[in-house]
Amino acid sequence: MKTTLRYLSLNAQATWHRQVEEQLQHLHGLTAITAAEVVLEHQREAKPAFRVQVRLEVPGPVLHAKATRHSRDAALRLHGPALHAEARDNTLEAALLKATQDLEHQIQARQLRRLERGKSKLQLSAISGRWNHAPAGQRA
Repeated sequence: MKTTLRYLSLNAQATWHRQVEEQLQHLHGLTAITAAEVVLEHQREAKPAFRVQVRLEVPGPVLHAKATRHSRDAALRLHGPALHAEARDNTLEAALLKATQDLEHQIQARQLRRLERGKSKLQLSAISGRWNHAPAGQRA
């Protein structure tokens, strides 16, 4: 997982970097993550003063090697947008925890929607295998 961490109006500290990594590893245990962008910000004039913004890139669907550009574009649109969350609090740690909890709820909601549609990874691979290996004009 590629991680980008930016500090705005803050001096980078190893403890903050470690906390971000721990939270990202927790989320990575719930779903596959290919990249994460995290912004930690301190706004002196705002109340609450700390803001955390997180954007997670999750892998797209597996595409068949013979897929056309149009079918690839359609498959990527079906996958949905990246996960993102923003949180504010009086401490950086609390704002990070709020953002992580929001992302956790988004991941669980996405997994629940997939289960409600009745499409598990096993079912999806069986469907794509049937379509890709059946001779023209015959059913698998």
